[in-house]
Formats: sequence, structure tokens, C-alpha cells
Amino acid sequence: MPFIWSRPIAGGPRISRRHLVLYMLIFIVAPIITYTGGRWLDKSLGFPSTPPFPWNLITGSIVFFTGLAIGIKATRQLYLEGLGLPWGEASNEVRSKNLVNSGLYAYTRNPMILGYSALPGGMGLMFQSPSMTFLVPLIVVAVNVVIVKLREEPNLEDRFGEEYQKYREATPFLIPHSLIGFLRCLIWDQV
Repeated sequence: MPFIWSRPIAGGPRISRRHLVLYMLIFIVAPIITYTGGRWLDKSLGFPSTPPFPWNLITGSIVFFTGLAIGIKATRQLYLEGLGLPWGEASNEVRSKNLVNSGLYAYTRNPMILGYSALPGGMGLMFQSPSMTFLVPLIVVAVNVVIVKLREEPNLEDRFGEEYQKYREATPFLIPHSLIGFLRCLIWDQV
């Protein structure tokens, strides 16, 4: 089975090597910043190491890999159904062509933010860092909310009009109304 960037689907964007390298750097640079910043904050604020071993590894792994699964599935769904990529608001040539409002997007308008914001929280639990567990994810969510509210949502409303307005009214911004339905969709629904 080819990777999604090796053979674009009909009408979908081709992922350039430059875009792929920049996207992959997020998964290298962000964890380094999360770790060093979280450790510095813990030391500066005098936070204790918690949770205790082995609970740190168990809970951290669950949070981290659940967030990763949500982020990857939402990214894949945006590519396959929306014919776009996550950085579409920054690069018009990869902007989604279709409004995605099914699958994970039926439960939350921003599953990628939800999933990828869980990654530093999972890291924080694994490394026993309260700052990484709570403060870093809050910063990630806050930055993303500002970007989405100021740039992405107005652009989506311009591009998709009434269809997007109805979707926005019916679907929560970040936290799904039905966590059970969301998790069922994450685990069993195919994209």
C-alpha cells in the first residue's frame, strides 16, 4: 500500500518533499521544546515529579498514543475526503476542497487540535512532568484556538458558506458531545 504522499488521490494535493519535511520537523522539534520547556518550568515552579512509576508510563502511553491516533486519523480523513492538508490555511495549493463533517469531524470540528494537543500531555505523564502534562497542552490549545478563530473559521465560512455555518452550529469546537461515539469512530470506522 503506497503512502498517501506517493500517489495523490484524484483531485487531492500532492505533498511536496518540502511540505513533508516541515511537517515531520514538527514531530522532532516540538517534542524537544516540550521536554526542555517542561523540565525548566517544573524546576522553576518547584513542581514534584508525578505520577509515580509505573503509572507514569501506563497513563502517559495511553494519552500519547490516543492523541497520536486521533491526529493521524483526522489528518488522513482531511486528505482523503477534504482533498486537503493540515497546513492548508498557510498554503493555498493544499487547502481542502471539500468540507469534512463526517467521521471524527462529526464529533468535533477540530480533531487534529484535540489529538495533537494530547501528545505533550502524554509526554508529560511519561516523564513525570506536571508542566508538560498540563501547561504545555494548554499553550498548544490556546495558540491553535487563536489561529482557528482568527484565520481558519472565517476562511471556511467564505469557502463553504451556509454548509459550514450549519456544521459549526451543530458540532462542538473541540470537546466531543459524545466521547463514546468519538472513541468508537476512532477505533472502528475506516477512513
